Amino acid sequence: MKTNKLILFIILASFFVSCENELEIEPKNSKDAVEILKTEAGIINILNGTYAQAAAGSGYGGRISIVSDLLAQTGKSSSEWRFRGTTGSLRNIFTKSILVDNTAVEDIYTNSYAIINSTNTVIENIDKVTDTNLQTRMIAEAKFLRSLVYFDLVRLFAKPYIAGSINNQLGVVIRSKAIYDYKADLSKERSTVEEVYALIISDLKDAYANLPDTNSYYADKYAAQAILARVYLQQGNYAEARDAANDVILNSGNELMKKYSQAFNHDTDQLEDVFAIQMTKQSGSNQLVNSYASEVNGGRGGDIVINSAYINKFETNDERGSFVYINPVNNRRLSSKYTSEFGDVPLVRLAEMYLIRAESNFREGTAVGDTYTNDINLLRNRAKATPFANPTLTDILRERELELGMEGFRIHDIKRTKGSISASLPWDSDLLVFPIPLYETNTNKLITQNPGY
Repeated sequence: MKTNKLILFIILASFFVSCENELEIEPKNSKDAVEILKTEAGIINILNGTYAQAAAGSGYGGRISIVSDLLAQTGKSSSEWRFRGTTGSLRNIFTKSILVDNTAVEDIYTNSYAIINSTNTVIENIDKVTDTNLQTRMIAEAKFLRSLVYFDLVRLFAKPYIAGSINNQLGVVIRSKAIYDYKADLSKERSTVEEVYALIISDLKDAYANLPDTNSYYADKYAAQAILARVYLQQGNYAEARDAANDVILNSGNELMKKYSQAFNHDTDQLEDVFAIQMTKQSGSNQLVNSYASEVNGGRGGDIVINSAYINKFETNDERGSFVYINPVNNRRLSSKYTSEFGDVPLVRLAEMYLIRAESNFREGTAVGDTYTNDINLLRNRAKATPFANPTLTDILRERELELGMEGFRIHDIKRTKGSISASLPWDSDLLVFPIPLYETNTNKLITQNPGY
C-alpha cells in the first residue's frame, strides 16, 4: 500500500494541454485558470500536476519506453521481443508502418508539449511564490521536467545526433513561452537538433545547480545529473558523460540492490532508484505492466513477449536471462520486470550510471571512479554471470542490452553507435523516426514533416 506516498494529481489538465492543439476552452475554465495563476498555491499545484502529466500512460508511465523498444525490433517473429497485442498504433510501430495519424505517436507528442507548457507556466509565474528558496527549487524542477521531455522528443521525432558534426538537421519545435491563448497562430518551424540539445543541457545544468541533494519523490540534483550523463552519452561526449555518472555513483547516496530482481516491482523508491515515476490508482496504471504482464499481474496477457533470440544472449547462469515467466493462459514468455500494476516506473537506475561510466572510461582510456572492468563485473557478479577478465567495447555494449533490456534504451543505443536493426534498417533510416503528427502539420503552417511521411 502507498499510504505514505506523495499523491500527484493533474490539476490543470483541462487548461494546459498540448500547445499545438486547437482547443475550445470554456469561458468558465479560462477564468478559473486565470485565478489559479494569481496564487502561490495555484503555481505549486501546476508543478505538482506536471509530475502527474509525466506519469500519464502516454508519457513516462511506460508508453515512451514501450514505443522506443518496439521501434528497435525488426517487426518479424525473429525479433528479440515481439508485439502480440491488438493495439494497431503499437503494432505499426513494431512493423515500421507508421502513419502520420498514429495515435500512440500523437499521444506522446501531445502529452510532451502539455508538460512543456506547464513547466513554462510555472517559470513565468514563479513570482507568485513568496519564498525565494522555494522559487529556486520549483524553477529547477520545472527545468528538469522540461529537459527530460525535450530529450525524448528530439530522439524520437528527429534524426540522430551525430558526434563531431554540426547537427543542423531539424529537431523539434522549441516553445520557450507558455501558451495561454489557443486561438492564436502558433505556427513555428522546428529548431535544429543542436539547438534542442543545447537547451536540454542548459536546463539540466541549472537543475543540478539549484535542486537539493534529496527531494522526496520529486527530482533532486542527482536525477538531473543522471539525465545529463545520459544526454552526454547520446552525444558521444564521453568525458562529460563519465564525470556526470561518476558524480551520481559517488555522491547520490544510491546503491545497487543486492539482487537484480529487487530493482523492480516496488511502490516505494528503492536504493537503486535515482529517479522513478510514481504510479498510483489516481495517476493511472503502469503501462509497462499493461503491455508486458499476464492477466493475473494486471496486464493484458502479454502484448509484448520475449523470444528466444533475446534469452539466448545470456549465459545459462545469468539470472537476468531467467528473469521471465510463462503466462499459463496463452503460454507466452513474459518479463518479470513488470508485474506490479501500480508499481513505480524506474526511470533512472544506478546500474545505468555504472554502464555509462564503464563505457566512457573505456572510450577515453581512463579509470575515473573505477576501472571499466570492475564496473561491468559489479553488474555481472550481481546477476551471477561469469565476470570478464578484460572486456571489450562489444562486451560493454552487450552488457547494456542484458542489464537494461525492455527499459527503453535499445533504439537510442543503436542510433548513437551507428548500428542497425536489420540490413534494411540502419541507424539513420527514415523509418526509425516518428512522423510529426497530422494534427500538428494541419495547424502549424511553418513546420516541416520528417522525410518519408
